[in-house]
Amino acid sequence: MSQLLKNKNFGIFAILIMTTVHCARQMAPSGGPEDKTPPAIISVIPEPNATHVPRDQIVEFEFSEGMNRKSLDRALFITPNPGDRVKIKWKGRRLRIQFLDSLLTNRTYVITLGTGLKDAHGNSLSQSYTLAFSTGAEISQGKIRGRVYTRRRSQGILIWAYILEKDPNPNPSKREGDYITQTDARGNFTLSNLSEGWYRIFAIHDRDNNRFYEISTDAIGVPTRDIHLTSDRLSVDQVQFKLSIQDTVGPALVSASAPDAHHVILKFDERLDPATIGHVKNYSIYPKNGTDTLEVKLAYLNPLDSVEVHLVTEKQTGGQPYEVLARNLLDLSQNLIDPNYNHLEFIGSALPDTIRPRLLRTSPEDSAKSVFLDASIDFYFNEAMDSTTFAPNFRLLDSNQVVIKGQLHWPAPSLVKFVPVKPLASLMNFTVVLNLQGIKDIFGNSVADSTFKLVFTTLDQDTLGSISGHVLDPDSSAKGAIYLTARQTRTNGVSYQIRLDQPGPYEFINVLPGNYSIEGFRDRDGNGKYSYGRPIPFEPAERFVVYSDSVKVRARWPNEGNDIIFPK
Repeated sequence: MSQLLKNKNFGIFAILIMTTVHCARQMAPSGGPEDKTPPAIISVIPEPNATHVPRDQIVEFEFSEGMNRKSLDRALFITPNPGDRVKIKWKGRRLRIQFLDSLLTNRTYVITLGTGLKDAHGNSLSQSYTLAFSTGAEISQGKIRGRVYTRRRSQGILIWAYILEKDPNPNPSKREGDYITQTDARGNFTLSNLSEGWYRIFAIHDRDNNRFYEISTDAIGVPTRDIHLTSDRLSVDQVQFKLSIQDTVGPALVSASAPDAHHVILKFDERLDPATIGHVKNYSIYPKNGTDTLEVKLAYLNPLDSVEVHLVTEKQTGGQPYEVLARNLLDLSQNLIDPNYNHLEFIGSALPDTIRPRLLRTSPEDSAKSVFLDASIDFYFNEAMDSTTFAPNFRLLDSNQVVIKGQLHWPAPSLVKFVPVKPLASLMNFTVVLNLQGIKDIFGNSVADSTFKLVFTTLDQDTLGSISGHVLDPDSSAKGAIYLTARQTRTNGVSYQIRLDQPGPYEFINVLPGNYSIEGFRDRDGNGKYSYGRPIPFEPAERFVVYSDSVKVRARWPNEGNDIIFPK
């Protein structure tokens, strides 16, 4: 072959290569739109609600697409629970479940694929899927529906139902429920194919997906009551849960110090219940290696820091080691102070209390706008004050220099609230005047040699609306006051709370415009706050209600007819 022909053939080959590369560059990019479609189950074996199923039956699910097989570990639930006597096998889009022991005779089996099961693109099942079948002639038809209410993600929360005839005091920290399912994206759940009988249900937010309830780590929802399914009532709806992390550990004393000869400051590792703080007999102070006690004259919780307790004592001996003992104190979960961590040493101070008290905070703040008409005027000090010196040295004036009448309340020795006898005028400037030289602490030290002024402006009443309706409770035996809260749905929105002695009409007045959610609870234990209950020893949660609709409030426009019905 001549050199010319060789060069010609090489040129043709090079052109073909370049053309191929150029064409490849013009191909459409691979991939396409991101797959966000939830997977679906397109067939099952045996058929749903099948009876007389062979005891060696292999169960099979076929999916609409390839699945993330590892996600099955935390999304497969079988009742009755076979333990580890089951074999799982995948073949393409098919899931096969083989029982290593024969199925029980005349028994309804329920296999649930929870919302934790995902496809290869990370999309979860839109809701739990339950397959029920029976080895006998009948299949159980009991059903319990409900919802778990959370502030954040609701999907995938475990629902455990325990058969009380089998175990009258089930402990979710010891074993899973006899029936298991998961919530969907809205927190809804359905337990199906249940037999007649009594059930106790818990909702578990399994944070580490180990299918085990870990106290003080996993949040749990405790039921308001046990559920009874009978032949006349095989279906129960509106079973509701609120989640909380159970605190089972008592508070611990972590530091003690004496800033001067008459004060001791105690700090704890968690917030304390104010109800037990003020009893001076709950504190004992002993000189180290001595028998006499140092008298505690006053004890109070720091209103700005509820892990801090202030003690006022008789005069200490400077440099003397003391031991302080705290008893009968409770945290917010009503756990008693840990007896192993309720005492500490500190060194007594010889410094006299001659330092001026400080005004730490006011509410409202200076130059505040749109202050509510029913607001109190609050003053926070850094130590206990002489309450008799405050009233003569305090005035609240409107823009016409008229003195506003009201009452003073001392929730703590370092906190005073002024409550006007009637709502403040709309769209008006108000001035607080404090003669700081006349306001003194309990040791006679004045706050300052000056006058303090604070100016604020109230909101325009014409911009406000109202929400009203009736509260109904079908349970005539229910006890406890009813607390309702209307909360703006936007981030950092305002909220309003009212209290009713019993079911009947309600009204939120002077409400800022916006969209609101409404919820309420019956205060069975009378402590003024919602009680989440306990799983062990079992204590039911307080009944609550969440109004299904969002309520829109407009200026000068009453929103009426928002009737709230407690689930029975």
